[in-house]
Parts: sequence; structure tokens; C-alpha cells
Amino acid sequence: MGYIMDLRKIEGVGHRPLQMVACAVFLFNEEGKVLLEKREDDHTWCVPGGSMELGETPEEAAKREFFEETGLRLGNLKLVNVMSGEDSHFIYPNGDEVYAVDINYVCYEYTGELKKQAEEVRELEFFDVSKLPEGLNSNDRIIIEEIEKRNNKGSE
Repeated sequence: MGYIMDLRKIEGVGHRPLQMVACAVFLFNEEGKVLLEKREDDHTWCVPGGSMELGETPEEAAKREFFEETGLRLGNLKLVNVMSGEDSHFIYPNGDEVYAVDINYVCYEYTGELKKQAEEVRELEFFDVSKLPEGLNSNDRIIIEEIEKRNNKGSE
């Protein structure tokens, strides 16, 4: 989110809609639970992630943002999908408006201990896929269900 905040400082940008590239990671632990964060700004649940910085690859951005928000270091990332358009339109509580190109990964390997970033993250919790919280970002809910379907097909 820092990169978008820097762009807002350019004269004339204000709250006008911006295009951005964001990366997120759907991390599943050994029990098959997915890590979600409760955002500090609007108190909704989502997967950890954020904006790419200049010169980063999507994988680097995903791992950096994930570490910043959770304190966890990720292993191998696998691309799940790329979303954009109206489904990736977001208006922040402060009025900033973005159309994101969301690059989403899944990961099953991590090290470290959970430590939330105080500025952006209210809570971090692993959830059973059958008991996802109210207020979960609708795109994230769809992707979690897609990942679960793929995993179940692979185990048949």
C-alpha cells in the first residue's frame, strides 16, 4: 500500500482511481487451514498481500508483503490466478480508489512465528476452510474454494 500512498502525493492525483499491481498469498498450514488477516482500516478479512514496488518481481513482492504483515517467511509459491477489472476495484475507507491487477499465489511451506504488522493488521488467524469468517473479501473466498477443489481432485 505504501507505493499507492506515494503516488497520492503527486499534485492532482487526489482520490482519482489508480491502476496498481498487487500480490497476495493463500498460505495453508499442515492442517489445511488458511491464514487470514483482519485489516486495520476497514476490519474485513483477507489474505496477506500488497502492492508491488518498482523493480520487484511478483514473487518477490508477494514474499516481502507477506513477511511484513505476518512475520512468516514463505517457501515455494505456485501461481493460482490473476484477477483484474471490476472484480478488483476497491475504495479504501479514506476515499482512495484503485483498480488492481491481483496476482494470487498459493503456498504450503513457511518458517517463523506469526507477528502481525501493527499499522495494517488487526488480527492474524488460521481458519478451517469450512469455517471461514464473516466479512471475508469475496474474491479471496472464491479463490480459497478454487484451491480446495483443486486439492481435493488431486487427492482422489
